Amino acid sequence: MLNDLRIVEMSEGMAAQVAGLMLCEIGADVLKIERPGGEPARGSAHFANWNRGKRSLELDFTTAEGLASLKARLAGADVLLHQFTPGMASAYGLDDASLAAEFPQLVVCGITGSPYNHPDVERSDDELLVAARLGALYENDGYRGGPIVWRYRAGGWAAAHLAAAGILARLVMRLESGKGGPAHTSILQGYLIMQSLLWGRNSEGPMPDPPIFPFGPRPQSMQLFECQGGDYMQVMDPTRQFDWASLPTMWDVLAEGLDIDTEEGLREAFRRRPRDVWVADLRAADVAVEPSLPMGEVLRHEEAVTNGYVVEVDDPELGHTIQPNIPFHSDAPLKTGRPAPRRGEGGERAFAPSPVALGKGADAPHPLAGARVIDLGMFLAGPMAPSMMGDMGADVIKIEALTGDRVRFMHRYYQAASRSKRSIALDLTKPEAQEILARLVKWAEVVHHNMRFKGAEKLGLTEEGLKRYNPEVAFSYVSAYGQKGARGNWPGYDSIFNAIAGWEFENAGEGNPPMFNRPGTMDVMSALSCLVGCMASLYAKRATGKGYMTQTSLLGVSVFSQGEHLILPDGSMSHTTRLNHDQTGFGPYHRIFEASDHWIAIAAHSDTEQAGVRSVLGGDEAGFAAAAKARTAADLLAALEKAGVPSDLVTFENAMYRFFDNPLNRELGLISALPHPEYGIVEQPGAFWCFPDIEMKIDRCCPAIGQHTDEIMREMGFSDAEIASYRERKIIG
Repeated sequence: MLNDLRIVEMSEGMAAQVAGLMLCEIGADVLKIERPGGEPARGSAHFANWNRGKRSLELDFTTAEGLASLKARLAGADVLLHQFTPGMASAYGLDDASLAAEFPQLVVCGITGSPYNHPDVERSDDELLVAARLGALYENDGYRGGPIVWRYRAGGWAAAHLAAAGILARLVMRLESGKGGPAHTSILQGYLIMQSLLWGRNSEGPMPDPPIFPFGPRPQSMQLFECQGGDYMQVMDPTRQFDWASLPTMWDVLAEGLDIDTEEGLREAFRRRPRDVWVADLRAADVAVEPSLPMGEVLRHEEAVTNGYVVEVDDPELGHTIQPNIPFHSDAPLKTGRPAPRRGEGGERAFAPSPVALGKGADAPHPLAGARVIDLGMFLAGPMAPSMMGDMGADVIKIEALTGDRVRFMHRYYQAASRSKRSIALDLTKPEAQEILARLVKWAEVVHHNMRFKGAEKLGLTEEGLKRYNPEVAFSYVSAYGQKGARGNWPGYDSIFNAIAGWEFENAGEGNPPMFNRPGTMDVMSALSCLVGCMASLYAKRATGKGYMTQTSLLGVSVFSQGEHLILPDGSMSHTTRLNHDQTGFGPYHRIFEASDHWIAIAAHSDTEQAGVRSVLGGDEAGFAAAAKARTAADLLAALEKAGVPSDLVTFENAMYRFFDNPLNRELGLISALPHPEYGIVEQPGAFWCFPDIEMKIDRCCPAIGQHTDEIMREMGFSDAEIASYRERKIIG
């Protein structure tokens, strides 16, 4: 699909490696630069998972000879992907200006902790420290008061997808202009995508600003039930109107005298019978439900195997393994299943010449200026992707029913998933609407939806149905379980996939009961996966004229999120980091501490950094917390900085309000403030990328239902009389 794009990857961090993996397995030729002796993580599960299919070159690019060898590779490459700060890149001679002068066609993506244009950009990109200084630890629910560390690496996973999408956007531009350039993103901007479901302010209208949390524990167990024997299951009934008494097993439980009209009575009822019985009853009633499993067990899930979301790989260091696959399906041939390279394997081979011709046109005003996208999605797990394309300048038309997208009642979610779009209200259940749909699809380059397929088929929204109007349109689809196996048309929601992915247990901390995850992590990851698929399809369509189909799913990204795990040859699960019981971190050197007046975070990974921690907090690791509590945060941070320990103050109280009230965030484009007819001025997290030489296009708030119907109809060639007739027949709104 990517015509063997040539990518040089220079990173030992998660985000860049995952971005490189996705691009590699959908067609790119990725050359991984390793330090002499190889990357220290070799032999681990995450190295095996995140480096499949790449080539390896050991190189000391800090020497003149090594840098010359690196630049020889860059001369034949399309993309450089790294995790250097601007200062580090400049020290190596790999800063944006130097690369642009020497390799004007090269696209460069740097993934930093804070954004490229931010004063904190030279600070550590450790995920915990980034989350601490942004304020993300304020939003994590937990079993105690205060900031809560989260096991799921929301910033890193999101940044990986943003990097892949930003690279592809820049490559789309390059097809016209012939010029490369930077497309940077950061762990902090990855966190902002997740925070956009929670952080937002409206000056008026029906959506109040979020309340300030009281200081205290707030574990969530929304429709998360303990069953007989201590097993848990996660149910999702969005309407909250399901009649529990209609379940056959519940009839027996009611005969035991329980009152299920109370919350505690209902919870006690579920504790009376085994989980498998309840799950069978709920599935028979078409209610979304999954068991809450330990992390990694989803790699054995029957539907994950059936849909190819796991892959058997003969790893050169670990042997015959079962690994999480990329979550994409496509009608283009994908290169999945190749093992990670041995040290230096394939690195001697030069890049093949690019088969893609580059233009010599003018620079575009925005990264995706001129791109045309139709969004038929609802809720979150798909529509956020077209929204982010709109932020980069694509013309995104949202087609929704006359009653609107069903997520509109969840105002913050709707705002997060529908910025930078225009809306046309269209009743696709009426045959007369097909002429309007036909013109819209003919206009589009990319069409997306995330409907259950049996419903989409009734509306003519299958791939075949859409391609009868535009044979070369790129089609993107997000489902719950994928298109193969027994569950292709089953309902699915974020929470139930967090359950089977193990994140409800992992985020709760070791030994604690599982917790419902309030932010929609798997929804957002599905949207980001969809974004990468859409961008790859758009690039391929522009480069070759062919519109490919790409699919992703909630199950697929749930499996993909297990990147630190794999199944070893003996059938056992590999080991990985666990969040501790009190949800403060991952060990004495990578955690948050409560000082006398505030919380701080530390990330001491090397022996030298850990010695620095001991020089400040004493030689007894068990006494670190007491030593920290005896000093002020300012004193601790000054001492840790002097000792060379990466550390940060934890932004906690009123984190959202502090973010929006910070003028620097507005100046840097990290906040958007846009007018809306119902909500007044809507403030949201802003730009998720940094294109230093070109502007984003975040100038359109989420639309009202059918706000642009007439405008779009006229653009599609309908007369005012035809528009009036369609409206009178209630085909458009």
